[in-house]
Parts: sequence; C-alpha cells; structure tokens
Amino acid sequence: MINNQEVIEQIKEQSAPFMERLTDRATREFKLKDLDINEHGLFLKDMPITSTARTKILGMLRVKKNFSDFANKMTPEDWRSVSAKLKNAEGDTRLYATVAKDDQGNPEIIDAHPHRDGKKHSDDATYQQYFNWIEDSLGKSEKNYSLKSLNFNSRNEMTELILLNENDRVDVFGTDLDLWKMGDRFHFNGVRFNYAPFFERLVCSNGNTATEFGFGADISKNSFNNNKIQGVISKAIEFGSETMPATLAQAVQHLQKNNVSLAEFYQYRNFFESRNGEEVYTGLIEKYFNDQPFYKGYGVNINEKSRKWKATANSGINAYDFFNLLTWVASHPDQVRMDKNDRIQLQINASNLLFKKELDLEDIATSTKIVYPRLTAMN
Repeated sequence: MINNQEVIEQIKEQSAPFMERLTDRATREFKLKDLDINEHGLFLKDMPITSTARTKILGMLRVKKNFSDFANKMTPEDWRSVSAKLKNAEGDTRLYATVAKDDQGNPEIIDAHPHRDGKKHSDDATYQQYFNWIEDSLGKSEKNYSLKSLNFNSRNEMTELILLNENDRVDVFGTDLDLWKMGDRFHFNGVRFNYAPFFERLVCSNGNTATEFGFGADISKNSFNNNKIQGVISKAIEFGSETMPATLAQAVQHLQKNNVSLAEFYQYRNFFESRNGEEVYTGLIEKYFNDQPFYKGYGVNINEKSRKWKATANSGINAYDFFNLLTWVASHPDQVRMDKNDRIQLQINASNLLFKKELDLEDIATSTKIVYPRLTAMN
C-alpha cells in the first residue's frame, strides 16, 4: 500500500491546471549569437530581454548596463559592426531563458542561465519529473505528511510546494506549550531548484523557511542535475534531518533570551518601506512596525543615527516576540494584505533572524562609570 495517498492525490489535482498550461511552452534554449542588439535593447526573436536576464547577458558580453545608449552616438553601420562583434565573441555560449508574459500578455525573457556542459548526469528534468519524484518519495516515506500549500507563479513559472510532517513535533521549551511542526519547501522551475526546511508554530500557524539549511542550484551549476535533485527530494521526505529539531529549539531559546536592536527592527521595517512605492504597505508599517516609541524613548532623531548606533540601541522588544510578529504577518493572508511573493520572502527573511548566530545586543558591555587615574604623560 502506498503511503500518503491522500496528499499525493491533492498534489496531482492542484498541479493539473498549470501542468496542462506548461506542456505547450516553447523551448528556452538559445545561443548568444542568436541575440538582436539594437538601440532599444536586447531581443531574442522579437522577445525583449528584461530584468535579471538583461543584466546577466550584458555581463557575459562584458559591457555596461547602459550599453544600448551608445547606439545614439554611432552611425547605424558602426553600431551593427560593434554589436555583431560583441555577440559573436561568445556566440556559441548556450543559455536557458525564463520566458514570462508582461502586463499586456506579451512574452518577454526575465531570467537567463548559461548551460554548464560536461555534467556527469543529465539536467533535463521536467516539471512532471519533479512532481513524480516528490510523489514517489511520499509513497515510500514512513512519515505522514499534509499539504500545506501548492502555488504556481505564472510570471516566472516557479512552483512552491510545502509539506508538513504530521508525526513529529518539536517542543522548543520542553513545556508542551510551544510546539512546532517540521516540514519541507520545494521551489522550482525548469532551470532552477531550491529546497529548504519549513517550520510551522502550532499555536498560531506561523511559518518560516530556513534556506540556510537547504539546497539551491540553477542550470549553470554542476550540482543542478537529475541525480542530485532527486536525491535531495528523497532525503528530505523519506529521511528528514536528525539534527534539525535540536537546532530549531536552540535557535528559539536563543531569541527568547535577547532583545532586538533598533538596527534589527529597522531591517524588517525597511523590507516593507522599500516595497511601498504606491503606499500599499503604509497601514501595515504603522500598525506592526511603529517606531514612535523609539523617538520618544531616546529623545533623538533616530533616522539621523548611524547603523552602528542603531545596532547598540535596545528596542525593548524581545527577539522571539519580534520573530513571531514577522511570521504572523507573513502567514495570515486573511488578516494582513500582502503581495504573495513578499509574503514568501518575509518567511525566508524571518528565518535569518531565527538562526542568527549572534544578535546585535549580545556580548556588549554595560555602561558604567570608570575613574581612571590621570597619568603625567597624558598632559
């Protein structure tokens, strides 16, 4: 009898709509010599190359980001000559492109990875193979899993699949009052694969992703191959980690013994401010990251203070309380309106605080008055 049959069927059912959509997608492989470089930018068969892909390809061509601007300073003939020499110098370099659609539904290339030739093992796994490996491992595992979420980002064709281990609980304080579930997060598309442990605090369903304990690679890396990725999936689902529960408990206890500094507080407030161009997060910032108590308590303009000053200034907020705030905000879309990608990233960033080896306010001498004898040589 196959284990985790219900979860396997849920994955099949929920993945079917976008798997059907992906079956007819165009090939993504191309060579640098296939590019069209003109005064408007980079193109591949009339598809504009934008975002991260543009930056990477211009880097491979060893030119500046504003390279296309020079077209206006050259004759058309000179420009065509320079462009041809550039792309033909590394013309046979193979790349794989991530094709997406812009706001008007037109295709564009948003990411690109050079292909690493000479790998010992094939790297041509399809979406369906990723799901097959996950489902196969679920069927073999003696652990009982539930499906936390399965999401597909149509813009970059990245799938996020999160599983929760229903057998084991981590009692982080040994009191039976603060229990956590262990889990696994898989994030992949045709040219990139990431795995990381996922944790969920039972009392509030707060989740966070610990990428520092995971695996990540793209098609340009030797480690991106079918054997390696299948092995990562199998190990995570079928066997898990013997050390991760203790590591989690130690990290939580570490946070509870310390406060966050103002610098650590503003690191997460700035996460939202940097994404608040249209003021979509103004209310969230005011409600959950209010910094007025700091201005009142310290009696200075906090904004004018240096990073070093803020790193030694106590926020008065317990680090574990602050971590729980971050993960609660990131894990409750029904109560906190956030962009889905920002929500995922905040769960990852919160884990950086959880597993931070040394918080800002640790191992700092307390302020005291020292009466040091004045020496003649000081005059």
